[in-house]
Amino acid sequence: MKLQHLLVLALALAAPPALAQSRAGHYEFYMSPVFTQSKSQTFEGGASANIDNSYGFGGGFAYNWSSHLSAGAELAWGEAYYRTTLAPVNPGPGVGPVQASGFVDTATLRFVGTWNLLSTPITPFVSGGLGWTHIYTDIPAGPPQNSCWYYPWYGPICTTYVPTQNTTKFSYNGGAGLRADVGNWVFRGLVNLQKVDVGGAQGDGYWTQYRIDFGIRFR
Repeated sequence: MKLQHLLVLALALAAPPALAQSRAGHYEFYMSPVFTQSKSQTFEGGASANIDNSYGFGGGFAYNWSSHLSAGAELAWGEAYYRTTLAPVNPGPGVGPVQASGFVDTATLRFVGTWNLLSTPITPFVSGGLGWTHIYTDIPAGPPQNSCWYYPWYGPICTTYVPTQNTTKFSYNGGAGLRADVGNWVFRGLVNLQKVDVGGAQGDGYWTQYRIDFGIRFR
């Protein structure tokens, strides 16, 4: 029996630090490359858009209330190239669809909660969040406009710009993945589904995102 006790003690002392640490009471900060899968959408009036695969970047901050539950906030940014068909509001002779292309930028702020299924250093998890997504496009919202400004050290400067469409909408997401704690380092792989609430007539469906989180845990 004494030999067994010594063996158990030796294994405990030799175990990696992650095996002896609880997530409870720790903060964590992480950064993430984000890959968003391509998507085709149809919109009101017969307009459509084909959005290419895109790459983005994000970061988050969370507090672990226990080894299972954490809550925090995330920021994510992405850019994608799109090709679109613009449908005329009043079609007629000589007035038909117009082809256009450009880049769409999105920025999302969300509040997110995560449930780790196990209290062990390696665990599957599920997450969900609510927030807002700002969508900025290259679609012109009017004719070119001139504006003049007084700049420090330079004086008056006049420029021409084209106003473009942009909007901010409510968004929500859900995801699942696998987490690994190695000492104070945190690694997570996540498949995330995000929906931007632009209204049923303005396009529907979820965006599929793949994310890898690299983080650090601290008190």
